[in-house]
This record gives sequence, structure tokens and C-alpha cells, in this order.
Amino acid sequence: MASGYARMISHKQRPRPTLARGRRLSAEAAATLEREIREGIYPPNSKLPTESGLMERFGMSRAVIREAIAELRRANLVYTQQGSGTYITATLPERPVFALSADQLDHHELRLIYEMRREVEAGAAALAAIHASQSQRRDIAVALDNLATNLALKKDSVRHDLALHQAIAIATGNHFFCDFIEFFYNRMSMAISTARHNSSRDAQLERIVQVEHQNIVESILNAEPEEARAAMRLHLSNAARRLGLKATASKEAT
Repeated sequence: MASGYARMISHKQRPRPTLARGRRLSAEAAATLEREIREGIYPPNSKLPTESGLMERFGMSRAVIREAIAELRRANLVYTQQGSGTYITATLPERPVFALSADQLDHHELRLIYEMRREVEAGAAALAAIHASQSQRRDIAVALDNLATNLALKKDSVRHDLALHQAIAIATGNHFFCDFIEFFYNRMSMAISTARHNSSRDAQLERIVQVEHQNIVESILNAEPEEARAAMRLHLSNAARRLGLKATASKEAT
């Protein structure tokens, strides 16, 4: 089990999972509403239709509509006033640097995104091994410890998984890596949750996932960029496989 990595700083530099149908439906509704908000059909400060109205319009359950609205809130497109309703924000955020329509997140699109993620984050790990400051290395080690503790307590670890990858991205010194990580986790949180849920049902598989994280962090702490790159590539290749996403090329090592 991974623990105690923060202390290193002081002395050492199976069945195929599927995406939930409810999530896909909520993503479709959120994508439609986002487009209409940006087109001005729902102008800033205006009120979004009620949950009942949206349920009737989309033919979806209340739970699905609430998840769609939650996605809009996470994107800072709307805010909710208790007892009053949901309103469009006064100033719409700019479109993210990386854009992906939520209604395109089928297995094909996920596979392509994981391929991009593997290449980008492998580079980020290598750069972090080169450029990370002492405090940034400590932050990465602490993030790994927090993830390990959370896993030991059998709690939802998606947030701590994100924190580890964010800490690595920050250590590159290039804010575009941070933008990519934020985009990926905001748009793909269900896929990550699915992979985590699948691995949590198998104690041995869960340990393998955490060993993959340990190998990445150890390489960064030891300032070994190529080892960090390889460890991240392996981790994300395996993560894609855990989601049942086949590689596009047979050249990839297994």
C-alpha cells in the first residue's frame, strides 16, 4: 500500500465496464441546454425552465434532469437559488481550451480521448520530473498519500485521483497541462468513476492501480523523466483497458 511518500522528500530527490445510460442522457440534455444558453435562447440572468418543464421537454426522469443541471453548474453556466430556481450566470465563461461535446462520449470517442490523454500526461510526467520544485514534489507525494489513505478507507477516490494528476501538471510549469487535466476530469468524470468502481471490486486490481501511481511518483521524485513518462503511459494504457477501450494500433506494448 502506498503511504509515507511525503516523507521521502526530506531525504530523496475484468468484465468490460460500460458507461451508465443515465449519465449519457444527462450529458445529452446538458449539451443541448449549454448550446441554447450560448446562443442566447436563455440570456444571462434569465431563469431556466423548471425541472418538471425540462422533464416534459426531454422525456427524461427528474434524476437525469438534475444531473444535467449539475453539469451546467460545474461548467459555471448556471446557478441555483434555493426555493427560487436555476438561473443563467450574468457572465458566461469562455469555452474551454479543449472542447468536446458531451453527447459524443461513446466508447469510440473515449478511446480517442484516452489516447490523447496518454500522450499528453506522459509528457507532463516527464516535464514534472525535470522542472518540479521541492515544494511541488512534496505536493505530488502528499497527493499520492492522500489517494492511498482514501482507498484504504474504501471511499470515493476520484477527487484524490484528480488531485494527484493536477499536482503533476502544475509541476510542469506549463499552465496548458493544467487546462487539459481540468477539461478531462470535468468531461470524463463518469468514465473515471466507472474505472475506479470496477477496480474497487477487485482488491488485487486496486493494488495494481495504486502501484502504477507509485511508479509515476517515484520517478518524478527521483528526477527520472523517461521513467516517469513510461510509467504514466503504462498507467493510462492500462486505465483504457480497464474501461474496455481497445488501442487503435497493435504496436502498443502489452
